[in-house]
Amino acid sequence: MPTLHGTNLTNVKEKNRALALRLISTGQSVSRANLARSMHLTKTTLGNIVSDLIANDIIKEYTYSSSEADSSLGRKHIILDLAPNSPLIAGMLIKRGLLSVILADLKGHIVSQENHRYNSLDSDTLIQILMHLYEKLRQRQSRQVAAIGISSLGPVDTRSQKLTTPANFWGIHDLALPEILSERTGLPAYIIHDSSAGALAEKIYGSQTHSDNLLYLHIMNGIGAGYIFQGNIYDGDFGQSGELGHTSINFAGPLCNCGNRGCLELYANVDSMNRHIRELRNIYKGSSLLSPNQESYSWNDIIQAASSMDFLAMAALDEFCGYLAYAVRNAIHLLDICHVIVGYDSPVETTVVEDTLATKLNSGLMSNTGHSIEIVKSSFGGQAPLIGSIAVVTDKIFNGELNLF
Repeated sequence: MPTLHGTNLTNVKEKNRALALRLISTGQSVSRANLARSMHLTKTTLGNIVSDLIANDIIKEYTYSSSEADSSLGRKHIILDLAPNSPLIAGMLIKRGLLSVILADLKGHIVSQENHRYNSLDSDTLIQILMHLYEKLRQRQSRQVAAIGISSLGPVDTRSQKLTTPANFWGIHDLALPEILSERTGLPAYIIHDSSAGALAEKIYGSQTHSDNLLYLHIMNGIGAGYIFQGNIYDGDFGQSGELGHTSINFAGPLCNCGNRGCLELYANVDSMNRHIRELRNIYKGSSLLSPNQESYSWNDIIQAASSMDFLAMAALDEFCGYLAYAVRNAIHLLDICHVIVGYDSPVETTVVEDTLATKLNSGLMSNTGHSIEIVKSSFGGQAPLIGSIAVVTDKIFNGELNLF
């Protein structure tokens, strides 16, 4: 039988305080009355919670006039928002070739940021650089830092809180990064896979806060996925879910370095897009935004040209999204998810990737599921995993797992 746990009054107060802070941090503006209604609390109970948060300099009451007419009649509106000295969160992002450290408030707004590009790395250097960037940011701030969130390339073991065995990452393995950073800073620290971080950023701060179930696609050096199930991040037993790029779309395909055959990433990648462009150029005699003098094109080159409906770029993207749709369709059939968010760096404001993928998916799914799949661009572009490094901490604060006082 499962172990049952009672809830005492202290637990209830902490949970209510965390929920109030979540609603204030993720709302445009919050009044005491609206907060009491949303939380189904009496004004007296809500007042005690608000007083605690104000006394600890986490939130503040602000008075404003919504219009000149209100001002002339003496009508003032009071809202609750973060206090100017409210605690900050340190977020760290580990990518191939780039380390980023930020300080952000509980709303996910970045206050300051430091980046470091690198060509090679080892465990000691990784820790040294992250600490150096963090200290640079701390010297500029008088505000308290509550905790550290780390969004990293995978695989990541969230149970043991380790960066385990990233492929081709200079031999770095089984690195207990949160424990090391916590010892050096005195702060709680947590690590999460970058794809899961992107999903969490969208759920807490993005356009899909209303969606209890969503799939976040992370297109960077590979293809990852993060999942929100019933309002919470799903990491699997060890935090190693979401390796969509290593699901097979061809069981008789080439051998992948992960040991599987026909993995998605062997087909849906920039090298394959370039190869398709070269093949088409031999038979296509029309003009193209992709210069024939250029040996290869980056993801950004191709997306920028595709956004202007360049034939060669569109053909390469169409093939890429065709492969991607096979894997995403499998995930949708397994998980019954209808909200898909796509995150990637882009040089232009375009939804050409999302539109192409939506066409591929919905043409094959409508007859089976009876509903269409919503494909939207990430609210943060390619920055969702970075915002997710903050979200992994605020999610714990907003759920009452991490207390600010």
